[in-house]
Amino acid sequence: MMRALLAGLTIAIVVACGGPASHSSSASKLSPQELALDKAQFEPFVPAFQSLEAALAAKDDELALRILTRIMARDPQGTALERARAFERVLEGRAWVACIELRLLALRVGDSDEWVVRLVAKNSNDTALTLQGGPPTLRTYLLGVSPNGLEQRFSRSTPVDSLAHWKLPPGIETSVEVGRLDIPPGQALAVRALFFLEFLPGKILREGELRPAASLPVARTEAVRLASFLPTEPVEPEELARYVREEMIRTPPLLERAVRIPLAQRARALDLLTPAALQLPSGELEKIAVALRWLSGESQIGADPLSWRQWLDTRSRTRERAVREGRDASALDLPDDPSYRH
Repeated sequence: MMRALLAGLTIAIVVACGGPASHSSSASKLSPQELALDKAQFEPFVPAFQSLEAALAAKDDELALRILTRIMARDPQGTALERARAFERVLEGRAWVACIELRLLALRVGDSDEWVVRLVAKNSNDTALTLQGGPPTLRTYLLGVSPNGLEQRFSRSTPVDSLAHWKLPPGIETSVEVGRLDIPPGQALAVRALFFLEFLPGKILREGELRPAASLPVARTEAVRLASFLPTEPVEPEELARYVREEMIRTPPLLERAVRIPLAQRARALDLLTPAALQLPSGELEKIAVALRWLSGESQIGADPLSWRQWLDTRSRTRERAVREGRDASALDLPDDPSYRH
């Protein structure tokens, strides 16, 4: 019974991944004896298909390809062959998708409030690729912070219909506008705009052949609009850490420094702030929470000093461990742990 269950799961998952739906129609034409033979031919492959599914779910395509190669070497027949070929199409689709590099750009239009968001793609395949399916969604998140630390948030999602069918020539970059947005500063000291472009599962076309396209990366970018009275020169992370460590903390000068730290330097700013922040009394730590939220993107923690102590301490330990183990320690975000949010 367990084997039958695994076989059913295998078929269901492959079909969901874009495998052929022809088995039911072909199986209906088989006699009871032929059905029994087909089942007998399929069952020995169930463990291998289960391993193949696990590799695909883990996005380990190299392992999946090795498993599939071993399956094909065993000369599968009937349903087993159909399933193997369905997995093969999924892996081919992933390989074609892997040839596409995506990045978003947010560009201000002159000195106006308007920003244009463009998607840039490069197809490293030796032939043209065409993405087909439902239109991707551009998700926009705005965070405005006033000089006294009040925050305002806004979000919206818009489909990008022009990308429901997108042809990418080989070897060159292709650029297309995916959105426009006004970012007026209003009373804010700074406004941060985050843009994410998410593709739905669809199809990818290459030389007349269609394959599933279910793993396109999310393209993202960020823009920061500063108030007109703020200097535009970036602030070094060391200066923000010095201010917190040596001066009486007030929200306007704290934020004037924090919002001008470049995106690439925010992780370093958090590194340098952590020792001083962990030594602050709870009331003083609460004062810098708005700067910590801006630098980390952790909007859900709020101003609770105990939560920030836990977050900063865990982040520091995680990064130190990554350095000892020779892993990349550049990421700002930690795993989503509700224990930080009291």
